[in-house]
Amino acid sequence: LAKDWEKSIESTTAWANIASIRMLTRRIARPSYH
Repeated sequence: LAKDWEKSIESTTAWANIASIRMLTRRIARPSYH
């Protein structure tokens, strides 16, 4: 159970990182500074 819990935490943190990176890339890609 502990191993599965650690795996779930790692997966959630990974998805959170991916989501934050996507948001940052969207902000950077958006030509709002032009």
